[in-house]
Amino acid sequence: MRSDLTTPTSHKPWWRTGAALRFGLLALLVATLSAVIIIVHPNKASLIHAIGPNHPMAPFIAVAGSAVLTTALAPRTLLAGVGGVLFGFVGGAVYIMVGVTLGALIAHSIGRLLGRDFMARHLSGRFLAMEQAVAKRGMLAIVISRMIPVVPFGIANYVFGTTSVRTRPFLAGTVLGALPATLAYSALGAATARGDAMGMSIAGVMIATLGIGGSIGSFLLWRRRPRKSCAGAPAAA
Repeated sequence: MRSDLTTPTSHKPWWRTGAALRFGLLALLVATLSAVIIIVHPNKASLIHAIGPNHPMAPFIAVAGSAVLTTALAPRTLLAGVGGVLFGFVGGAVYIMVGVTLGALIAHSIGRLLGRDFMARHLSGRFLAMEQAVAKRGMLAIVISRMIPVVPFGIANYVFGTTSVRTRPFLAGTVLGALPATLAYSALGAATARGDAMGMSIAGVMIATLGIGGSIGSFLLWRRRPRKSCAGAPAAA
């Protein structure tokens, strides 16, 4: 009779680990939501028809709907514009900002649940350096990313969830970074609903200024990206 009844422990390949499977699920979720939002393509008319401003639950519907649509990767600028049409400048900005922030928090939580473990184990090289730079800047990095036009707001919520950025600076950065564009598009929607040509022009200038400023910020951020690769670092024993 054999005295050795134990069998060697087999290590699963990294792509078969639970962390990798959850990350794959996250990637599939984001890809599916992106495809759905492109196919369905919600527009201003359909959203205005779905929410009547005279409905007694209209503010709640606006907040909850914005949260769901933000999680589903709908453009936040579209939501802000619709909010301005339905509720005016102040009401639209407040309701949509609350909803967008809630949606961002939901997406961030999903990203953290499904993707953080995998990223913490396998992120390396320049991507690791970038993640560490974002984590070091915390709230400031979130604010800057929210104001850069080339960074998709909805997808960024999921991506930030996979980083070491904590929830509190993520929320603070989201509010501070998303507020200017939300105000501008809400003002544009409100002016459009009133037929206010001067208001539309002012809101248009605000939006253009934000776009130009964000583009300049994108360029400056790209120039200051981490340039040192971790490839040259000594390997761990």
